[in-house]
Amino acid sequence: MKKIIFYSTFLGSCLNTVNATDLSTPEHLVTTNVGITSNYLWRGITQTDKKLGVSAGADYNHQSGFYAGTWLSNVDFNDDTDLELDMYSGYSTQIKGADVDFGYIYYGYQGGKDNHFSEAYIKVSFDGLNLGISTLVDSQWEDNFSELTYFEGNYTFELPKNLSFGLHAGFYDLNDARNYRDFGIALSHISGLSLMVTTLDGNQALEDELISISYNRSFDL
Repeated sequence: MKKIIFYSTFLGSCLNTVNATDLSTPEHLVTTNVGITSNYLWRGITQTDKKLGVSAGADYNHQSGFYAGTWLSNVDFNDDTDLELDMYSGYSTQIKGADVDFGYIYYGYQGGKDNHFSEAYIKVSFDGLNLGISTLVDSQWEDNFSELTYFEGNYTFELPKNLSFGLHAGFYDLNDARNYRDFGIALSHISGLSLMVTTLDGNQALEDELISISYNRSFDL
């Protein structure tokens, strides 16, 4: 569920993994998730042309740390593309008190021109701090392996009244003038309701501040 509340612990896709050291976790865990957002944002950019987004997904987690899942949402790129369907798999473990997560994700787009691509990622989390790198593996564009890389840092801390506050900074290295940085803040409630504000810097062709209000729920099967 790549984009539920917090992407890489900050809004947008978290990959819901099970820690291999948590013996209270069932050996096999299957969850589903649904969400609705006023504006589906990914790395600071709207994916629904600032319109409503509806999503759903399913995840399988094994106690060993292995996980796999799929996630889908409507999109609007001002062409015939209308659906995003993602598939991912990875492994999560603990190393000296830090959560380490690495895997592969495929982004598929239906209805329009060929935009499919895939990435490999690694994320390290410790005491609310999350650092991640995602790099291109394959695409239907001219870009090749590792030519596009996204770096991100996120910090999340708890607030009273079952609230959480998140800070995000990211840099998308596109190897040309398209490079940009994105920054965001998010306020979320344990109920699944969240508010996110993002801004971009470094790419004049992209829009600046964007706001998204989202509600997401997950269910164990």
